[in-house]
Amino acid sequence: MDSSFRIVRTTYCHIVLLLALFPTITGCSNRAPASNKNTYEIIINDKISHAEVAFTQKGRTIGLMFRDRLDNDHGMLFIYPQEQNLSFWMKNTKIPLSIAFINSKGIITQIDSMTPYSLMSHTSKEKVKYALEMEQGWFRKNEIKAGSKVSFSSEIQYLKVE
Repeated sequence: MDSSFRIVRTTYCHIVLLLALFPTITGCSNRAPASNKNTYEIIINDKISHAEVAFTQKGRTIGLMFRDRLDNDHGMLFIYPQEQNLSFWMKNTKIPLSIAFINSKGIITQIDSMTPYSLMSHTSKEKVKYALEMEQGWFRKNEIKAGSKVSFSSEIQYLKVE
């Protein structure tokens, strides 16, 4: 009987421990999983920013949805296999964002402001390879506009864009 009590007590302790650790094990963050946990440096007009990079279809689909906030001077860079007209919307996106469409030469062709949860489509007027989402007003605050040159971290060129 004494050994039965130890087994039950040990099992009970294991269950309590697992329940206590469950949020840690499953990752209880308010942030949606990113396509790539690493951030890369981006320089525009001598202003350094950092961006998570979405270079897979799944990463580009999730983007910044479900995030509660962005760190200062941080955003998300979307990379596509080739230049094309890109369209973005704000479904399930809580944060007001600005988006810069960037061609394969690294030139910003257009900047739009986007409203949280809006289903309005923001489409590039020209074919572009990149889109950079930052907190709304970030480009204006840093005097970045269409025609500005973007320099990407050298590691970005080695990503296998899908």
